[in-house]
Amino acid sequence: MIDSHMHLAEQVPEGYSDFPQLSRMVSCVAKADEWDEQAAIDDPRVIKCYGVHPWYAEDWTFENRKKLFDLLGSDPGAHVGEIGLDSKRGKILGQTMVMIQQLDIAEHYGRVVSIHDVGCEKMVLDALKGRRLGGVILHSYGSDSYIKPYSEIGCYFSISPRILSRSDIRVKRLLDAIPEDLLLLETDSPNIGKDFTGMRDFAERLGTVIGRSADDLLTKAEENLRRLFP
Repeated sequence: MIDSHMHLAEQVPEGYSDFPQLSRMVSCVAKADEWDEQAAIDDPRVIKCYGVHPWYAEDWTFENRKKLFDLLGSDPGAHVGEIGLDSKRGKILGQTMVMIQQLDIAEHYGRVVSIHDVGCEKMVLDALKGRRLGGVILHSYGSDSYIKPYSEIGCYFSISPRILSRSDIRVKRLLDAIPEDLLLLETDSPNIGKDFTGMRDFAERLGTVIGRSADDLLTKAEENLRRLFP
């Protein structure tokens, strides 16, 4: 099993029954002051991402920009995230500048980016078009109206347990629209969705809604993540 978006520098997840069974996990950070703790994580299963979340865009500095550049330069296995835009919190103009600068660094090294996007799908899409990145993970994805243009540029859609708070009809419509080879599963631990107990339980509940087996979903998510991070 895999988990394509977590925050291990923030907190080791509690109530995650099958955490030891994960084969690969992507750990993101929200603030620059978490980068050193992230770098110190000693677990070969962890794919480490570094970035500044749009909620903390005002904390972005020239020093942080240089440190991110140097971090990726010194670690070929490091990537960028969680970055992005959030229309419900903060100033979009400042967030956009910070996101663009982090995308520039990721593109320079050809690394993967993990994107937070709330109500800014068109702006994020435009910022990604034409870039030569290692890949894009759309974190906790939920906007079925933008699946086609995002999939056309090869973005991966990471689904979190939060999606299960929606009606079964809406969940099925979203999952049916996502190309199978671009589907990922995540928890956003420790910020997990309602009643989450483990990745297998999540896959079983999600599979019941969309008519697929948990094993099928887990296998496909693992295949896709391993393609994104060979």
